[in-house]
Amino acid sequence: MKHILTLLLALVSYNALFAQNTQPRILCGNEVFSKMIREKYPALQTAFDQTFEQAKQKGAAAERSPLNIKVVVHVVWNDPAENLADSVIENQIQVLNEDFNHLNADTSNLRPAFQPVAGNANIHFQLADIVRVETNELFALDLFGGTLLPELKHNNQGGSDAWDTEKYLNLWVCKIQPTSIFGIPVGQVLGFAFPPNDLGHWPAASGAPNPDEDGVVIDYRMMGRNNPNTIENPATGGPLLVNGRTPTHEIGHYLGLRHIWGDGGLLGPNNCDQSDGVDDTPFANAQSEFDCNLQRNSCAQVEIFYNDDMPDLVENFMDYSSETCMNMFTKGQVELMRNVLTGPRSGLLENTSVNTLPFQNLNWSVSPNPSNGWFALDIESGYNQQVLVSIFSLEGKMMLESMERSLSSGTHRLTMDGSNWPDGMYFVVLKTEDGSSVRKVVIR
Repeated sequence: MKHILTLLLALVSYNALFAQNTQPRILCGNEVFSKMIREKYPALQTAFDQTFEQAKQKGAAAERSPLNIKVVVHVVWNDPAENLADSVIENQIQVLNEDFNHLNADTSNLRPAFQPVAGNANIHFQLADIVRVETNELFALDLFGGTLLPELKHNNQGGSDAWDTEKYLNLWVCKIQPTSIFGIPVGQVLGFAFPPNDLGHWPAASGAPNPDEDGVVIDYRMMGRNNPNTIENPATGGPLLVNGRTPTHEIGHYLGLRHIWGDGGLLGPNNCDQSDGVDDTPFANAQSEFDCNLQRNSCAQVEIFYNDDMPDLVENFMDYSSETCMNMFTKGQVELMRNVLTGPRSGLLENTSVNTLPFQNLNWSVSPNPSNGWFALDIESGYNQQVLVSIFSLEGKMMLESMERSLSSGTHRLTMDGSNWPDGMYFVVLKTEDGSSVRKVVIR
């Protein structure tokens, strides 16, 4: 039970839990856990709130340096359909790189009133490996027993051992079995994630999962835009629209974000006083119903940030609107995620040497950009040093791995051949002993 606080998951419900209305509807399982924590574990709730406030108040970074995360995807499969193709995994990494860098094409769908607060996290995801494990295990959550699929994360229990969770984002993909509470079928869990754990101000041995179980879990049907598998939306009876946004949402939790409606609603207070702790997300009293209702305004009150009544921000990745409707994080959410990534999850950055290079020692640019395939890195070095160049695609695929060059003090040009690469955007990473820096290049 001590792990319940940190479970953040999406629950598509076939029945209204603890309500007279039994028509199919959509709810979030986090509401169940929030109520239990408030009533039974107030000390843990206080500790969680302190953790959140610490991340929120850390303050803006002096500069928007790129932050890189290496991702290990564990595909744990029973039926062959669950063994997703590499192309689906790579497409999901592309979706993450688009969504967290405000490069997704559907940003143009954001309503004008919210365009000024749309943020670019400058967080980049690189696929380190895909680990495949065939299993006979069936993975189901016991919501009140406190078992959060631990067997999924251990080889000797039919799952896949995590890579070092301090240095890698571990993302497990499997078929999550339908869930029941007190014997009542309540729906299908789409995914869950743990926010930062093992912080010094947490009570001993409480709240956080085991370190080797930290990460994100996603149902195999929710990965990628090109996934051939479908899952039913019980609210409509048709297939749930999947654009790879469930991993975006869950990684938002992993980096400290709460649901945009502040987790009020079905089992908790529903009076529009709940907040996700981010000022530039308008108040809402509950989640969206996997739709795209742009007229929804569930809290008619003056907003902290906007000084005016604003409609619900259903386009936000931390709501449960339709995945075709989600298209943005706010600047406040970006600030919080970056604070978490440079604070309690800073070990992820040590694995990619993401400190910004001192400009007095090395300046560089990419040209021409856009490019027809051939492009050059123009580098001005302040002293003799070794430089490593790596290039990877939006999908996280390594196109050029650690090409090493010795540079003397002065100006240098390194020519790159991407003429055989598909059209698209690529990330060029330049590393020295001082750190690394990232530039983007578009090939047409």
